Amino acid sequence: MAYEKAFNEEFAKKLVDAASDADADEVLEREFLAMKERSLALNQARKRMSLGFQEVLLALKDAYPGLDLNDANFIGTPDRMARAMLEVCSGLGADDRSVFSKSFPSGEYNEMIMLKDIEYTSICAHHFFPFTGVAHIGYMPARGKDEEEDGHKVVGVSKLARIVDVYANRPQLQERMCTEIMQAIKEQLNPRGVMVVVEGKHGCIGCRGVKKVNATMITSGLDGAFKTSAKLRSEFLALLKRGNLR
Repeated sequence: MAYEKAFNEEFAKKLVDAASDADADEVLEREFLAMKERSLALNQARKRMSLGFQEVLLALKDAYPGLDLNDANFIGTPDRMARAMLEVCSGLGADDRSVFSKSFPSGEYNEMIMLKDIEYTSICAHHFFPFTGVAHIGYMPARGKDEEEDGHKVVGVSKLARIVDVYANRPQLQERMCTEIMQAIKEQLNPRGVMVVVEGKHGCIGCRGVKKVNATMITSGLDGAFKTSAKLRSEFLALLKRGNLR
């Protein structure tokens, strides 16, 4: 279904791969069956969640009798809430191994690769309020098994953005998300070093509690060369401060 982006993207990749498979018909039939079963499961979850959100609205009216649930704007609201929740939590159905399923030789390039200002939207596991921000990723490519042929191994730049989405699109803590992104890159690419910095503005402190709308939380995760080399960390931070291309 449209609200589970991660599953749909993975399904599309499998269909493309199946087209060149010797047993394409059998593979396609199996994947379409999996799609049907997944869609039915998602729809059942949507119905159950919709009933739950209806109870939330009824309880809210109990707390504040002035709430008019007959207002036209509330028609279909529980179902919209359910579909929105399934969409923002779609990273739960993703597999980081598929994100990094293909790598490319970069020849002799073995310096830092950095992608910064990767926008994300996540949802706080404590209050289920959204938090948004940007992630910055840097890694040092490792040499492939066949040194002469493969050179250093890199992934398509979009994969770094995708891995952020995989871990952002789920009930989450920023601290954990930062570590999970770093660990996924470490485990799937086996780089000589990786560094991740995440910035986030949190709805749970922006619109309730202390109500600090401009507060920004910053977390970092490091491994390998970035952890042992102060010079490499400084280079990462210096590149981070540089303005965007115009």
